[in-house]
Amino acid sequence: MIRAMFWKEWREHWVKYAIYWLLLNFPILFVAVILGSGMAAKNPLTDLSNATAMKYLQLSLGESWALMVLFPIFTGGLAVATFSPEIENGSLFFIYEQAVSRGRYAAMKLLNGGFHIVLAVCFAMLAAPAAVYAMLLASGKVTAAAAGAEFASVIAAAGRSVVWCSLISLMAFTFSAGLSVLLRRWWLAGACAAAAIIAFINDKTTDFFTLDSWAGGGTSSASVQFNQGKPWLLVTGTPMHAADWARFHPLPLLTAALAVAVFATATALAYRRREVMQ
Repeated sequence: MIRAMFWKEWREHWVKYAIYWLLLNFPILFVAVILGSGMAAKNPLTDLSNATAMKYLQLSLGESWALMVLFPIFTGGLAVATFSPEIENGSLFFIYEQAVSRGRYAAMKLLNGGFHIVLAVCFAMLAAPAAVYAMLLASGKVTAAAAGAEFASVIAAAGRSVVWCSLISLMAFTFSAGLSVLLRRWWLAGACAAAAIIAFINDKTTDFFTLDSWAGGGTSSASVQFNQGKPWLLVTGTPMHAADWARFHPLPLLTAALAVAVFATATALAYRRREVMQ
């Protein structure tokens, strides 16, 4: 029965998950297409060599910022889009006639959505440095042997960012799912979820996950210049220390995991309350 429920979720919401995946990966896909089809990846980039490869590789970790402060809003919207319709139109009662409890059904929906969210975050965060590294190699001024260590350190930093960004995304998803169950109207749940997520991003994200978790020690800045109509990417400053990027801190990690557990449990309990569904 559980397997049938998972397939039901996939058939009903795969388009929404695909759109979410594209939204998360749009920045790196856009940059890869523009640079890969233009002259920037085919001609030597400004100030690019094996010695300066880290300055360019670290730009890929900017995906962490988007996943932390921008995309949680889309994650909340995904939760509303997957939870609200069946509650608002009453089709959820058909599920309750099957051999599955309300709490188990809610847990299945949360696990299914959480899996797709974490998978999308992992791909977006890890694909960014891989794509940048590939473009650096395509320039002809960087070699895999000489820049391999820098690439490995950036991938390790991206892996740590996956943990932080996944927790933030799961917090947004489980919180918005709970609002969808309690408020029942998709537009009201969406508005409240967006307002709460924006407030958290503006006031609490940096404090909650501690500023030094994201301190890389670098002072780099990037700009795009045009020489005879050809784009040239210029990175100035000193590269960061990738080993210091997105360091783990036990208290914020445990707090975020506890918040996800609390929001998920509250959503499951709301499903079990008959008066909420009627």
